[in-house]
Amino acid sequence: MKRRGFATVVWSACGALTLGGCYAREGEPVHAAQPDLGAPVQFTFGTIAGGELSSDTTRGRTTALLFVTTYDLLSQAQAQLLREVLSKHRPVANAAIVMMEPPHSAGLAQVWADAIGLKWPIAMASPTLMAGESQLGNIAGVPTLIVLDRSGRLIARSAGALGRDAIAECLTRADNR
Repeated sequence: MKRRGFATVVWSACGALTLGGCYAREGEPVHAAQPDLGAPVQFTFGTIAGGELSSDTTRGRTTALLFVTTYDLLSQAQAQLLREVLSKHRPVANAAIVMMEPPHSAGLAQVWADAIGLKWPIAMASPTLMAGESQLGNIAGVPTLIVLDRSGRLIARSAGALGRDAIAECLTRADNR
């Protein structure tokens, strides 16, 4: 049996994920908020640059919050796809990464974002979020995409990877609220 190097195995796995359809196909459910949207959600996360990502700093624009980890290939692929969709989306929307990792992983989070060319704020999950007690709800897996309208109301929430059209539809739905 021929031995393959680690890089070959990783790239083969990436290819299998891509060819196997790691992104949600058209028609797959994205959990939308109820018609009565209620009050805007409140959240605050410290960014690895020393700033703040919060409900206050994101108001006024549609906002995509992507919850990921540095060690998950699907998280990386979803971040790259979200970046691509947002580059074409009008009006301009906010985007941010929330790392579902302990605070000591902040340095790795920056390297991860730099490696895939993300210029968005990168926040580390708060203990409240990690415990599932945030107004954003329980983040049970990564990647998870939450889209807020310009008033900060939850419009869409999806656990798992989405395709281009599904991401664009979530953003457009938020823009039209």
